[in-house]
Amino acid sequence: MRPAWHRFLLLGLLVAGLEEFITQGVLKEKLGGWIVPTVLAFAPFLLVFLGLRRMLCSTLSEAQAAIIYYFAAGFTGLLFEWVIMGLCPWKDPQLLQIPFQIGMFSFWGTVALAPCILLEARPELSRVRRFCFWLLLIGFVLIYVSAFTLPRRDRFAAVLGAVLLTFILMNGVYLAYFRVLRQQKCSSPGSH
Repeated sequence: MRPAWHRFLLLGLLVAGLEEFITQGVLKEKLGGWIVPTVLAFAPFLLVFLGLRRMLCSTLSEAQAAIIYYFAAGFTGLLFEWVIMGLCPWKDPQLLQIPFQIGMFSFWGTVALAPCILLEARPELSRVRRFCFWLLLIGFVLIYVSAFTLPRRDRFAAVLGAVLLTFILMNGVYLAYFRVLRQQKCSSPGSH
C-alpha cells in the first residue's frame, strides 16, 4: 500500500488533470499539450500545501488549520492565474469576472483540500467525504458531457459554466467539513 502522501498527490493531480484536460486540452484543442504543464504546476503546489497543512495542524486547531489551508491554496492559485496565466480581473473588468475569479479560487482550493477530505477515514466525516466524492463526480460528468456532446459554438460557454458551477458548489462541502472539524484532532494525509 502506498503512503498517504502518494494518495494525496495522486488525488490532487487527478482533480487538476480532469479539469485541465478539458479547459487546456479539449477547448484549446491541444490534446497532449496540457499534461506536462499540469504536472509541473500542480505537483509542487500539492507538495508545498501538504507541508503547509502539517505545519498548520501542529500549531492550530484542525478547523482553523483547514480554513487557513483552503484560503491559502485558493489565493495562491489566484496569484498564479493572475501573474503567470494573465487572467487578472483588471484586464477585462466586467460583472462576469466575479464568478470567474471565485471559480478559479475554488478550483485551486479544491485541488488542495478535496484530497484531504477524500482520504479522511474518521467515521464522523464519512458524510462529508461522500458529499465531496459525489459532487466532484457529478460535476465532472456535467463538464465532460458538455465538452463532448455540445456543438462547438456552444461548447466553451457551457463547459466554463459547468466548471465554475462545480467548483463554486464545492464550497458547500468545505463549510460542512470545517463545521465537523471544530472539535477534532488534526490529521493530515501522510501523517499516519
